[in-house]
Amino acid sequence: MAKRPELYTFTQISDSRGDLSFLEELKDVPFEVKRVYWLNDVPEQQVRGGHAHKTGEQVIICLQGTVEVVLESQTNERLSYTLSQPNTGLYIPPLWWGKMLFKGKAMLLGLASDEFSEDDYIRNREDF
Repeated sequence: MAKRPELYTFTQISDSRGDLSFLEELKDVPFEVKRVYWLNDVPEQQVRGGHAHKTGEQVIICLQGTVEVVLESQTNERLSYTLSQPNTGLYIPPLWWGKMLFKGKAMLLGLASDEFSEDDYIRNREDF
């Protein structure tokens, strides 16, 4: 059975000094983290993504602002998520086409199961 997208809630410790959230690979995310990336200074209402991964898995976390995520499977199942809490991550398995709309000076952190390889990307929607 194919893997499905899933929301994860990470540990958050809050006090008068602020919030601390954390995660541990293979415990809080279902893979060994091989790459970390982030998106910031994305213009308001800008769409990012527009691709799928053949084998790579990801967890994305909105650290600031809001990111609207739309995922679509190869069978045209469409799922929508709103990420706006830094202790919430969205697991994106392989072969889910993703688009992300950035709002409110959003900052997104991504954890990936693989090192970067252009060969893992499906960038043409018709090839998906």
